[in-house]
Amino acid sequence: MDKEDYLVNLHYLPIILFISLPSVFILTYVVAVVLGHVEAGFPYISDAASYAPESCIFAQFINMLTMLMSFVIYIRYSQVKEYSSTFSLQESLSKWNYWSLIFGLVGTFGLSIVANFQESTVIVMHFIGAFLCFGASTAYFWTQAVCTFYLHPIGSSLRLAHFRTALSTFCTVCFCISVVTGTLAFAAYKGTNPQKWYKEDGGWELHMASTVTEWLCAIAFCIYILTFSDEFKNVKVTHPKVLCTRNRTRLTNEALNESQNSAMAQHRHPARVT
Repeated sequence: MDKEDYLVNLHYLPIILFISLPSVFILTYVVAVVLGHVEAGFPYISDAASYAPESCIFAQFINMLTMLMSFVIYIRYSQVKEYSSTFSLQESLSKWNYWSLIFGLVGTFGLSIVANFQESTVIVMHFIGAFLCFGASTAYFWTQAVCTFYLHPIGSSLRLAHFRTALSTFCTVCFCISVVTGTLAFAAYKGTNPQKWYKEDGGWELHMASTVTEWLCAIAFCIYILTFSDEFKNVKVTHPKVLCTRNRTRLTNEALNESQNSAMAQHRHPARVT
């Protein structure tokens, strides 16, 4: 198969995600602060995207990036699957790889829910999406860390496996702290607008601990995605093929001539409406 039949340079996809995700977070935060929708400091990432126009910007870019993330997750799944079958690796690797795919897609779906169901309008769906996003993504990172150990030394280095394990541990700790402190903070909250949380509203310290760990967790997510870049340098993906079958459409010369003659007849004698 010729080179033009492949999608190449796939190692740029994790780099694009690494740059784009924080850029979207920062952009929506800046717009929200400028318009006075949140206070400068450490609000939740989604708090900065609760009101228009920043919510529209956030949802539009995140929807596109989740599609790209799903593509990256599928490429990684296919890569590990190819290594497993080519080198006859342990059968348990296939199971870890399968669950990795499931957790990754659930995590991206959760991120899409967070972007499209704002906390200020549909709070239940927003929290469900946030839990799926951070929870399933953390599980994805753990399963990928295990897969990386399986692939050593054929497809991955031991240093990378340890680094992904450290990132997975960090994400797990941040996720747990964010959920626990966030729940306790909302229980102690006495204000009227959670997007503008002041010290006198109650639960300020817990709220700050929750928001800071959420931002740290998001940064760790972006770094983890970037680690796929080096492994994608030798990956190629074939273009999808579209096959047309003759038995469903009349593609004979006779049918084409009949269609052309009919069109010419209508052009010469247009129908009259009375």
